[in-house]
Amino acid sequence: MDAELVLPTIRSAVEKQLNLISLGKANFQQVLQHTLDIFKRKFHYFVDSLAGMDELMEVSFSPIAATGKPLSRCGKCHRFMKYIQAKPSRLHCSHCDETYSLPQNGAIKLYKELRCPLDDFELVLWSSGARGKSYPLCPYCASNPPFRDMKKGMGCNECTHPTCQHSLNSLGIGQCVECEGGVLVFDPTSGPKWKMACNRCSVVVHFFQQAHKVQVSAESCEACEASLVAVDFNKARSPLPGDGTQHTGCVFCDPLFQDLVELKHATMRHPMHRGGRGRGRGRRPGGRGNPKKPKDKMAALAAYFV
Repeated sequence: MDAELVLPTIRSAVEKQLNLISLGKANFQQVLQHTLDIFKRKFHYFVDSLAGMDELMEVSFSPIAATGKPLSRCGKCHRFMKYIQAKPSRLHCSHCDETYSLPQNGAIKLYKELRCPLDDFELVLWSSGARGKSYPLCPYCASNPPFRDMKKGMGCNECTHPTCQHSLNSLGIGQCVECEGGVLVFDPTSGPKWKMACNRCSVVVHFFQQAHKVQVSAESCEACEASLVAVDFNKARSPLPGDGTQHTGCVFCDPLFQDLVELKHATMRHPMHRGGRGRGRGRRPGGRGNPKKPKDKMAALAAYFV
């Protein structure tokens, strides 16, 4: 975790400073403060990396790794990796002798045996519960972010891959109506109780309940720049006039959709149509450009939350 604490590098450097103090070439207080600052920063780095230390120790010195159950295939050796549920939960490939961190405080299962197009690792699905958020993630990408704008631990709902069907660019619908920088991402596994969830905060939007099929379109709304959504409704419950069952429109602006969308935040329920329009996807690779300024209805929705 820190080679300077394993090798005598730090000790050697301190001893050189002590020699300078004894020769009258360095100030004692300045050397003392400098050395304390170094170890303070190293301490904070170690605390931030403590989960990684636990993983290394447990895999190397305890039988926990051996108790895990096979879950998904490694993209390097194509053998099954073991899912270790003991916190911090993780995936361990015994053949490659590598460990991959997973999001905590949720359920992990295999995601349809689909693979990441970048590294061929099988995707897993993280879920916080039936009414909460869920999103797929690549174990390797989560531990080794493939793009500069990604951080460790990110799932496919924050991945900026330009063409992957699981990425933010393919499933992102519009900017979150509550937090700054969050994007509402469609959850294709949520049917028939379809929903989209913010990839930053706890906002979850339920829509088009019992619809046969929901897909994110490549086209954008002219009014708010959010991605359009194509819905194939159940014929017996279709809100469309006549015998229509298929409709494509903006979740935030289309009058046919507004009564079919509701926003949930924590344990509270808020009808989305009380507040108004969504915003575009924002600045990111493959996005729709700069979103237009929120309308008065967006301000009303923000005031409703307050």
